[in-house]
Amino acid sequence: MRLSKTRWMVFTLLLVAVFGHAGAQTTVPFGSLVERLQGLFPKVEGEVIEAGGSQATLSVGKRDGLQPGVEMIVVRQGRELKHPKTGQVLGRAEEDVGRVVVSEVQEQYSIANVRVADGSTAGEVRAGDHARVSTGKIPLTLLPLSSGVKDAQIEAVLQELTAELNRTGRFQLLMGDAVNVRLTESGVKPDDVLEGKGLYPPGGRPSFDYLLAVVFKRVQNKPYMDVRLFSSTGSAPLLTTAMFVPPSIKAAPVERFSSDPRPRPEAPSKSRSFLARLLGGQLEAGAYSSGEGSIPLKEVARLGFPVLTMDVAVSPKDGIPRVVLSDGDAVFMYRLVNQAFEPDWTYSVRGFGAIFSVQLVDLDGDGIFEVAVNRWHPKVELSSYIIAVKDGRPRQLVDVGQTILYAVDERGDGVKRTLWGQRYSPETFFTPGQAQRMSVKDGKLVADRDVRLPSTFRATGATFAKVDKQNRAVAYIDQYNRLMVASPEGVELWRSGSPVGGGGFVIEVTRKWVAGADRSVFFKTEPVPLAIDLDGDGIDEIVAPQNVVKEGLLAVIFKGPAGFRLQSLNSGFEGVITALGGFKTEDSAQPTLVAAVVRYNSVLFKRGGETQIIMTIPD
Repeated sequence: MRLSKTRWMVFTLLLVAVFGHAGAQTTVPFGSLVERLQGLFPKVEGEVIEAGGSQATLSVGKRDGLQPGVEMIVVRQGRELKHPKTGQVLGRAEEDVGRVVVSEVQEQYSIANVRVADGSTAGEVRAGDHARVSTGKIPLTLLPLSSGVKDAQIEAVLQELTAELNRTGRFQLLMGDAVNVRLTESGVKPDDVLEGKGLYPPGGRPSFDYLLAVVFKRVQNKPYMDVRLFSSTGSAPLLTTAMFVPPSIKAAPVERFSSDPRPRPEAPSKSRSFLARLLGGQLEAGAYSSGEGSIPLKEVARLGFPVLTMDVAVSPKDGIPRVVLSDGDAVFMYRLVNQAFEPDWTYSVRGFGAIFSVQLVDLDGDGIFEVAVNRWHPKVELSSYIIAVKDGRPRQLVDVGQTILYAVDERGDGVKRTLWGQRYSPETFFTPGQAQRMSVKDGKLVADRDVRLPSTFRATGATFAKVDKQNRAVAYIDQYNRLMVASPEGVELWRSGSPVGGGGFVIEVTRKWVAGADRSVFFKTEPVPLAIDLDGDGIDEIVAPQNVVKEGLLAVIFKGPAGFRLQSLNSGFEGVITALGGFKTEDSAQPTLVAAVVRYNSVLFKRGGETQIIMTIPD
């Protein structure tokens, strides 16, 4: 886009008028933009004085910090809510009436345009209703879109912008990856998004409360930002502005993947974090990999069968890593000693279907791992059990039956000590969003309490990850092959735009159909993602196979100042990555990653073949 000289001068004057004064008062790159955003969400509450048609008069004005463009929630108070025992009044029931957008502000009152909420039974805003802006953090979704600006430049801008937004303490920042995926699939162009196109699905509510769309382009051969703030209630933007990317913002260096936004000095590759080197594609070439770089890899075992599932953890008792895996028929336990496999024990139950999940768990706290096993047969259906070791020999500790077992590391110390159970459903296989915490009592596995989970949670392809210094979240692959990160309370924090997973077990469920005929319904299990701190900052990264995109591809999900990001890594492994594991020992500064890579004899039917167990070697 080229502007005439006159138009360019006018445009420049407008930019100076919008940003000039604030820029003189602050040295932060996006100080003026952040101030305007924060000004749209003052902590204010008032009453509707009068209302008629599409306008309402509110009892708050300039003295309360109100300004044009502020959107307020309107509620109608109902009956008092009292404590059933003490009689204490706890508050009043509220009905959501709609929202209003302030258009004119006087000293003690303001005029606002009314937006009635979809599905509201109130009909219209009335005098006496309450209008307010939430005092809690405002959920703000960032949607960066590009038309010719490099990703490194965009990432640097997002880091600075999110850092300034976070400093206000007013916003809960979310990344708009899911929105971006939908826009791409619909063919909506970045400039169309500035007009609100594609953001509001017909007949439904958008997936955001407030969305800040930032379209990056080049104007006068400089990186430039068009910014719009949209609300879930209407396509008219609450904020419209534009600016050049401040020249002080430089593209982030390649190795800057930590959650720490401060720039880091250049350093030799050996001193760079494991995460930075991994994302830089620095894998050492070998007979099993076409990758090149400086992270040494080693084949620690070659097995003459496809490994369908695997788990890796360090034994609390002797400090030796254990690897449990299955070919679908038997369970094999190994010790990983001096970068080599040493057989520990084998347990086999023939004729009862295929094992699709094994996990290490220390249920009794003795430091010796038990193994939680899930098995499927079209006739017997689901059979889950726990294997324990007694007198050096494995035996079945308890038979669980129609419950899918999932081992959980509740403490976050790398050892799973808790079991969850998700009931098997003939219709959906995984009972949506339901699970129970379980323990062994008198030789039986019993439920202790219910666990709150997202509705899309499935007890496969799931792990716990430390997402910041204090909090942990559950990360799992949903039925649409998107990686979900959610709080323990079930609140979605992030969803990947790129597909992950693939290479898991396919379960065939036979159902009776019309006239007694059988039909088959297929459900996919997923490899368990690996949650591990790759750069030593105390925050876990998540590594998951991306076989669904390309064999040998890995997805690394890390949290930076701009929120969760996903980067694909071509490992060069020549085969399907069916399982991942990892651990860190006290005598090593870097973690060790372990991958099961399968070469099938029949790629189409995934039958027969061999497995290479490949691990990274710490420096």
